[in-house]
Amino acid sequence: MARFSQRHGYSPLEQAFQRESIDEALRTKLWNVLKVTVWDKYDHSDYHLRETSQHIDMMLKRLWFNFFNKDLDTLPEFHSRHRYKGAYDQLKEHFLTCEWFAVYDFIEEISLDQSKLLDDKTREWINNVLEEQNAAYRFVDKEIAEITDKQEITAIEDGLEHPEKPVRIHLEAALRMLSDKQAPDYRNSIKESISAVEAACRLVSGNTSATLGDALKRIQNLHPVLSKAFNQGGFNNQPQQLMFSSRFSEFHIVQEFAVNLYR
Repeated sequence: MARFSQRHGYSPLEQAFQRESIDEALRTKLWNVLKVTVWDKYDHSDYHLRETSQHIDMMLKRLWFNFFNKDLDTLPEFHSRHRYKGAYDQLKEHFLTCEWFAVYDFIEEISLDQSKLLDDKTREWINNVLEEQNAAYRFVDKEIAEITDKQEITAIEDGLEHPEKPVRIHLEAALRMLSDKQAPDYRNSIKESISAVEAACRLVSGNTSATLGDALKRIQNLHPVLSKAFNQGGFNNQPQQLMFSSRFSEFHIVQEFAVNLYR
């Protein structure tokens, strides 16, 4: 719902699209989500009776060791009782002052941590914040990817839950390559997606050497972009040699095809 100032033209209805950037409002909202869902569960007064507090302490050690690459002897108490900053204060300072990409690195690190303190509901909440603030990134499974379309998120998540392991493995690899914020490997991400299509084709046809052509006859309502590519012979029955552009929408189309092929 639009606020008073937005309804009366005193502030914009929509914020600028946040790609390769993060404004103060988004950064603060993301920290607040982590505070409510993770950090506020720490209870120092009842530490030995609180399993969650122990999980947070172990996660802090992993963050110090693996993420920050710091000496574990420098890890302070979660909430310091002295003048120096506790672990919570240091994490907050890092989060609120680091580069935009380091914010997503930090959130993703906690999401992938073995403690599972950042759960599916929290990832959903974070995605809602990212959408609200016009960020170009979303959680897909437990990793953050550049993405702007709800249908693309749904298609990828459906693919990651595919019942057949050969299809799922290729889609997971494709997502990892696409989600690399420093050097996204679009070319090989698309190749992995096409390999997922090949795997689905073999499952549909029951033929271990099946190509795309063997399975196309079984598909109805094929996406027009893919249909055009097939009709023009873009695959030449060798999907691994396909030269796609790096646009995410095409990645989504290929994944959607792989998911729907086996249904």
